[in-house]
Amino acid sequence: MEENRIKYDKATGIYTVVSDKEDFRILQLTDIHLGGTIITAGHDRKAILACEKLIRYSRPDLVVVTGDLTYPMKGLKYSYDNERLVKRFSRFMTKTGVPWAFTYGNHDTEIGAKLGPEELDRLMMRISRKNGFGKDGKGLLYPQKGPEIYGRMNQLIEIRNSSGSLRQAVFLLDSNAYLSAEDASCCNAKRRTGLNIMKGREYDYIHDDQVNWYREEVLRLEREEKKQVSSLIFTHIPLQQYKTAFDLYREGSSEVTYFFGFNEEKKVGKICCSSVPSRLFDTARELGSTKGIFCGHDHYNNMSLEYEGIRLTYGMSIDYNVMHMIAWKKRQRGGTLVRCSVDGGMEIEQLPLMSV
Repeated sequence: MEENRIKYDKATGIYTVVSDKEDFRILQLTDIHLGGTIITAGHDRKAILACEKLIRYSRPDLVVVTGDLTYPMKGLKYSYDNERLVKRFSRFMTKTGVPWAFTYGNHDTEIGAKLGPEELDRLMMRISRKNGFGKDGKGLLYPQKGPEIYGRMNQLIEIRNSSGSLRQAVFLLDSNAYLSAEDASCCNAKRRTGLNIMKGREYDYIHDDQVNWYREEVLRLEREEKKQVSSLIFTHIPLQQYKTAFDLYREGSSEVTYFFGFNEEKKVGKICCSSVPSRLFDTARELGSTKGIFCGHDHYNNMSLEYEGIRLTYGMSIDYNVMHMIAWKKRQRGGTLVRCSVDGGMEIEQLPLMSV
């Protein structure tokens, strides 16, 4: 069988992965949280080894890292040097021979980190150029230009069959990091249920212009394909609908369908979403294209529920560094495998690290 081929369109910033495989595999890894100091060295090695083990077991065609690859917070005994940590992970991924994509988490460009949003964006571009834009079937698939909308980078990757037909449109949407004080005050966010505030900072959300871009791209693809297309969304911070679906699940409602996993986050409301609503879920439901939305962020949550026709799935986290005592806990750690069939079908499998 012919190997996957990767094309990059410099004009649009869109990567296209062409595959003859019946079963195209996307492995979601999230919240790897590399620390980068002597104190975290042992845990950093375990995190990389965990990623290696999951990749070797699942044999993915594409790895998607849904944010918080690094944890540049020196005040908590971690390093500000997110540049060195990103380069380290990139070298590791190149050795695996598997192409990978990345969407930002709230920690990747923390205040005080060596590289801020613009600098880290430029580093990612340099890495993808050095890798030849994935033309040899490996390396970082990061665009040299993105849509001029809110966020550090928003991206579309097209998975196509050898016939040219679209198998799956993969959207990587930046859920951003923290609201400005002005935005939080304007939205009255701190008075809503489920404060979701980290050290006085309110989590951001996927903004209207990002949602509009997603909508326009889905409609463009449908015009080109002359039919409804299948798409997936990867992001970091969960949408509010994750909380809605989980609350319905706890109530025993028939409005949600449970597939697997557990939510054991101990923060307020268990679902750490922004208290500012995003239009993304409603838009996805109206379009009818997106079969699944995948996020990270809450390290002890990995439940997958279907709500209003869309699978809402938490990826299993990798984290050995951040949450108190999490290095010694096992059952929440792992990856999430998404199988995409030729006709656009999707199957999701949870891969606990202790089982692979």
